[in-house]
Amino acid sequence: MASCTQEIPPLKDQLASMSAVTATVQPVAAASLITVIIMYMTSRIILGWGRRNTSKNSGNLPPGTMGLLPVVGESLQYSRPSGRFLPAAFISDRIKRYGSLFKSHIFGVPTIISTDAKVNRLILQKEGTLFKSSYPRSILSIIGMHNTTEIHGHTHKVVRSVILNVVSSRIRDDKVISYISEEIIQRMNAWDGQIVRFQEEATRLSFNLVINQLMGLSNIDDAHEADYLFENLQMLVEGLLCVPLNLPGMTYRRSVQAKTKVVQLLQKLIAKKLRRPATEMNDILDGLLAVEGGTLTREVIIDVMLGVTFAAYETTARVLTLIPKFLGDNPHVMKTLQDEHFRILGERACTEKITLTWDAYKSMTFTEKVVKEALRLVNPGDIVFREAMEDVNVDGYVIPKGWKVMPCFSPAHTDPTIYKDPLSFIPWRWNNKDTNNFEFTPFGGGIRQCAGKELAKLELSLFIHHLVTRCSWEQSEEDAMFKKGLPIYFKNTRRFQRELPPTSHRLEDQKVPSSLSTLA
Repeated sequence: MASCTQEIPPLKDQLASMSAVTATVQPVAAASLITVIIMYMTSRIILGWGRRNTSKNSGNLPPGTMGLLPVVGESLQYSRPSGRFLPAAFISDRIKRYGSLFKSHIFGVPTIISTDAKVNRLILQKEGTLFKSSYPRSILSIIGMHNTTEIHGHTHKVVRSVILNVVSSRIRDDKVISYISEEIIQRMNAWDGQIVRFQEEATRLSFNLVINQLMGLSNIDDAHEADYLFENLQMLVEGLLCVPLNLPGMTYRRSVQAKTKVVQLLQKLIAKKLRRPATEMNDILDGLLAVEGGTLTREVIIDVMLGVTFAAYETTARVLTLIPKFLGDNPHVMKTLQDEHFRILGERACTEKITLTWDAYKSMTFTEKVVKEALRLVNPGDIVFREAMEDVNVDGYVIPKGWKVMPCFSPAHTDPTIYKDPLSFIPWRWNNKDTNNFEFTPFGGGIRQCAGKELAKLELSLFIHHLVTRCSWEQSEEDAMFKKGLPIYFKNTRRFQRELPPTSHRLEDQKVPSSLSTLA
């Protein structure tokens, strides 16, 4: 009978063999183990996400979807570009699917989105009782945890009062009006005979105007600080509509880092201001520093300045960008504007006033309608967030306590039941139309309505004045989605003859490259 026993190798040989096997298998095993852990955690998260989407309260929630993955949700779909003058493709698609009230998951949080003007009015007017202003943390990490959207009660009243007082006094100051005009003219002179990416130019022009009113910076005297601030604010903007993943190489991470640089610059500007002799309040930063103390801490002031600067220049720039397009597509609007502004030029010549004044601005009655119509179509302030303070019943649905709520205003602005021929640029529609309602909300509403709206309207009106009396232009190529920055060929004519034809913004009498086409 053969023996079943085998000779056992010495212990040291066993250990050597085990070490060799371990050296070979260990990297593979480690990688496999990591893969298993990732798969396990992902499945747990997704299953939990699915259970969350089908919770016991989901029957009362508005219809909608939350996306496939946590954090990301439907943020990618939300941030996709869409056709001009229409609500974002994401919003339009969900209105068709679910109606005017639906749920989603954007900016890292579950959100109820409303496109109904009456519901939006409820959300904005019931702040402090049913809702509170509260933005997703992913946005606050970029625009500041204590900006004007996040401060409440007495602190909010103090900040809003300072901004309103400074704005109301400055827009009536002829020196301020003169400064705005000079900045616009300087920019237009630089465009003369050039094809410019007008989206970029409008953004920089808006920025230059805003930083002077907010913090006293001049694009010329403080060029280094202005350029540095602009560069980092632009990076900050890019992170607002991206997936909020704070990881190396991600856009969101770069935006958070840019925010840190902006805060550091604001700290330096404040220190510089505080070293000056005490003077009267000149700009919004001066006004905030004058009441510093108590609830209005230095941290709050910095975050307020960061948030207001971003909101003020970025929103106005969106409207500025499309004004040449609106006027170029509508020569009858252009003709009526020229009649109004050449009349103002004639009155200035008779009174020997070289620059525009507050009285001249207030006489721009048709321009006011043009600005309203541009605001309606562009709707610059369309991202507003609130948070439900309790379960709120709306149209048979429940907005759960703690959920974010986003009233979206664009659909009402292009609703054919509210505005006849809503996608057409028709300033005359404002002849007898009431704007004191929640069907027209370019500056938001309620207690947080944009405190700088009158300054924005002044800047837009002065831009229109100088555009129609100094420039001719043509869009060099179609750019519906702004992928090319809206290229426009400008000719600064310096001075128009009074007897201009209705289509005087065209370039028939100018030598223009043959590749240029008319505005489409």
